Amino acid sequence: MKESNIAPRGIQHWIYVLEEGSGKVWVRRLVLILIGIVITGLFHLDGVKNFKSVEAMDQAQLAANLAEGRGYTTRVMTPASIRLVANRYLETGVDPALAVRAPHPDISNPPVYPLSLAALFKVLPSSWVRAVESNPGSRPPAEIIVGAFNFVAFLLVAFGLHRLGRRWFSDGAGLLAALMFAGSKFNWELISSGLPTLWLGVLFVALVALMFVVEERVESGKLRGLSFWGAGIGALIGVAFLTVYSAWVLLLPVLLSLGFWVGPSRRWRILLPTIAGFLILTGPWMTRTWLRSGLPLGTATLAPISDTMTFPGDRLERSQNPELKNELFKESWIKMVGNAESILREDVPRLGGNWFSAFLLVGLMLPLGNNRLNRFRWFLLSTLVTLILTQGLIRTHASTLSPGINSENLLAWFAPVGFLYAAVSFRRALEVFEFPFELAKTLTQVAAVVLCSLPLFISLLPPKMPVMSSPPYYIPAIRQLAGYLPEGASVMTDMPWAMAWYGRRDSVLLTLRTGQDPKEDFFRIHDFQRPFNAMLLTPLTCDVPWRAELLASPDAVWGRFYMDYLLRRENIPAGFPLKYAFGDGFPYAGYLFIADRPYWRDVKP
Repeated sequence: MKESNIAPRGIQHWIYVLEEGSGKVWVRRLVLILIGIVITGLFHLDGVKNFKSVEAMDQAQLAANLAEGRGYTTRVMTPASIRLVANRYLETGVDPALAVRAPHPDISNPPVYPLSLAALFKVLPSSWVRAVESNPGSRPPAEIIVGAFNFVAFLLVAFGLHRLGRRWFSDGAGLLAALMFAGSKFNWELISSGLPTLWLGVLFVALVALMFVVEERVESGKLRGLSFWGAGIGALIGVAFLTVYSAWVLLLPVLLSLGFWVGPSRRWRILLPTIAGFLILTGPWMTRTWLRSGLPLGTATLAPISDTMTFPGDRLERSQNPELKNELFKESWIKMVGNAESILREDVPRLGGNWFSAFLLVGLMLPLGNNRLNRFRWFLLSTLVTLILTQGLIRTHASTLSPGINSENLLAWFAPVGFLYAAVSFRRALEVFEFPFELAKTLTQVAAVVLCSLPLFISLLPPKMPVMSSPPYYIPAIRQLAGYLPEGASVMTDMPWAMAWYGRRDSVLLTLRTGQDPKEDFFRIHDFQRPFNAMLLTPLTCDVPWRAELLASPDAVWGRFYMDYLLRRENIPAGFPLKYAFGDGFPYAGYLFIADRPYWRDVKP
């Protein structure tokens, strides 16, 4: 009997540790890590493209400006942002033409993500940041750096889900949620997208963890320090707001949930510090943006009235003197309801990029017989409804240019926590069934992970996919055409974000008119504010329906300009200041590039 109680020694000890002891857990973790490394390598060799989102290129060029010491200024200008900045200059006695001639203050982007990228660009060798890709089949080095930065957020979200599930539910629920998140192809695409979506996912996971802490303290009667935790929650939402402006709406479900959890007698002890924490963190930035644009969020303030019936597509961004009517409130409501309907029909059922979200939707409709789960359920439900309505309200032309992969997709950073609740619901559903042996339940969960990850696995198979997001972003053509222009040149184009990021030239979005309406005109900027050295028209302008857009739409003047040049061969209208076109009568790579002089002839072969 005594001999049977003696612990194994030597090789037997290590075999015991690996089979029955703590080593069993580490073997499982090592296998998962190795699988993750293999998938990461394969995906980045075959499944990654260059930036295709407007916001990604815009924030990257802003970060580059910050890293170079140019301040919080942008190379991307729109007629709307020029108007807002010029009006503020006029009110303060400054020459309004400086809105275009001097460095243009950025009034579109919140600061956290660009500042983070700027710090990253600053510590890395400039040859890495500003290097040009070696061939059309490779990505810009700077975008690889941004992807590595976002990959850190990807790992943090997966780790946070596992710890969150393990701490408040079960180890199995946390692991299942982390694997479902990591197996979604959509989340892998977010890594290379250049967007801060995954970092918002990190913040939302952290927010839910703080909410659970408050819930746990209320449940156990430990009510001291509620104000401290409330201020922390408000500050965390403030950081999310300074990453993506629309994240402020998280205050609504958070305040609602906290108010019900703590009860009426202690409600304001936590709600007021939450609001104060948010305002203290965000107030200075909103003041800065107000002083530069007259709006608390700059051009983002106009998102609810963009892409409405009065301002369809990008018309508001291209307007120099928009007529803001009372009917816009009604149109914004119609826009929100219409978009919310399509989001419920198309986006919510495939939340997070796979069908596992079905268990989230089912779980949100059914009480699970646990106070914590029910509180979590109502918080998630109120958050989901809030995000759907907000996403429907703020949706703009940027969502059309890059469907799914854009900063207006608020459900993308809600999805990871949704996976956690779906994992809890899925495991609760498995408890209803009687399995012939215990391993069968585990195999069922493994099968679910594999099925949800199939799109990712299939995308890793041959043949190799093209790297370029072309059309319309063909980087070699953009770099070549921009390279002909001198430093400090100004370009009007239909994709200023790409010209600013890849071409590193100051760029203005197309005006609505040219030579037709003095209030909405190319010449109003060219003659009185800053002359354009070149104009670049791309497939964004020409690849539109012929009858519905080019012939009928009054805003398609530049599309008709493009087609007229193409059909009549170098027929540039008389009086237009840009006379010289690059190429032999045909747009180069689909790009029509015209300039005030033939800069390309000065380039030595």
